[in-house]
Amino acid sequence: MPSFCGQPIGQVQAQIASLQQQYQVAAQAVGSGPNPGFIGTTFADGTNITGTNLYAPNYQTPRSVQMNFGLQHEIHRGTVFTVDYLRNVSTHTLLAVDTNHVGDTRFFNLANAQQAIAATLAACGQSTIDLAISQGSCPATPFNPVVHTATISDFASKGLDDGYSLCAGAPCPGAAFPGINPNVGSNQMLFAIGRSVYNGLQTSLRQDIREPFKGIRYLNLQLSYALSKYVAPAQDGDFINNAWDNANPGKYIGPNGLDRTHQISFGGTMELPGNFRTSVIGHFYSGLPVTLTLGTTGLPGGIFQTAFNGDGMGDGALANGTNGTLGDILPGTNLGSYGRGVNPGNLNTVISNYNHNFAGQPTPAGQVLISQGLFNLGQLQSLGGVMPAVSPAPANQASDGWLRDMDFSLNWTYKVKEHVQLQPGVSFFNIMNFVNFDPPKNTLGGVLSLAGTTPVVGTANGTPGQQPNSLRYGLGSGVFGLGSPRVLEFSLKLAF
Repeated sequence: MPSFCGQPIGQVQAQIASLQQQYQVAAQAVGSGPNPGFIGTTFADGTNITGTNLYAPNYQTPRSVQMNFGLQHEIHRGTVFTVDYLRNVSTHTLLAVDTNHVGDTRFFNLANAQQAIAATLAACGQSTIDLAISQGSCPATPFNPVVHTATISDFASKGLDDGYSLCAGAPCPGAAFPGINPNVGSNQMLFAIGRSVYNGLQTSLRQDIREPFKGIRYLNLQLSYALSKYVAPAQDGDFINNAWDNANPGKYIGPNGLDRTHQISFGGTMELPGNFRTSVIGHFYSGLPVTLTLGTTGLPGGIFQTAFNGDGMGDGALANGTNGTLGDILPGTNLGSYGRGVNPGNLNTVISNYNHNFAGQPTPAGQVLISQGLFNLGQLQSLGGVMPAVSPAPANQASDGWLRDMDFSLNWTYKVKEHVQLQPGVSFFNIMNFVNFDPPKNTLGGVLSLAGTTPVVGTANGTPGQQPNSLRYGLGSGVFGLGSPRVLEFSLKLAF
């Protein structure tokens, strides 16, 4: 792209005309054709499908209402105690909801399911589901490269699946769970329905003293503590998020990805003899929350294994807004539960309750197959088409770590003239070199490793002892460097 800065207007106009001519020539060379991103061509849209989202009708601009009530008391001269209650309510943030409800078990197509079952049995050379399960005659597939007994993935790849997994969110008229309109794919529209609430009790003690000791001209000390809770329907409210349940977008609301229950900060500034000034500031923040979800196998048929809500999400398909390994939120928990009620001490109790009450049982999609007389529970269990068991956490499973940071600076002021000062200084950021883990957006993983698989280090049930270096705070920039390894900075300021 050429730069027009500082050029005469005539020259700029000539360059623009030249660019326009080049564009017209290039467009004529390509010729006319359909826009591959046009919804009238794709009949589908979504962030991970077409790279776009449509705004739902009746859009409303996000807004925030903040209110607070506080008391302040001067304990004695120069010492002030403050306590404030703060509440902030944000509404109309955007959540993506699939209005075609692809994969929703309410929109089951019996004929497509029967056709998929028949095609699978024919490929396996068997006449019944029981024979396909017991006889190892199903042909090799990309997800199972040897001749094998039937699995739920065999049936799913023939059409016994949802449109996200089978057709990547595009129109999927042959799927057993195609959505409301089988001839239309996903329609992930942005609804202004998100709501988040922050409640905090904030306290501070400040002391400001002139000449508290001999040789000390000025001393300022501050100590603050905040007890707070920040809940939302998504862990990062600053970006576009998919609803966790398309059938009930408001079902899940829990601690936001920036929620910290306890925040302790302290600091002080002291003016020393010889025009020296020293400052110290420290922060100790409790860990961030983590959402526990079922891990997926990444194979076709996830709708029968990890789609706990039956709304079309949680099957592990990349097209429905997940990362390809993400199932639904672990039954019995909520958004951001790990670190907020669930911790390393009781995590295995939570996992055990899930394994006892849910593992081996059908998801809503599996229940539809049973209610329609297509499969029985034993057959789904043999095929692997039921909710999987979760691996227990190690005895010393890590939790999301506290943020610990202490900064120190020392400056000297040299007066050149009445209103001109030279200020050299040195600063140490994280002077104690605390090791910090779990920064926002890079916390301990909540995707739970399944029973029979190798636990993934860096996840909530696969990380004994200290967390891996991949979860350590990095240097970052600006405020994002808080808690990173020790940094030494020299400065030279000219004030006038």
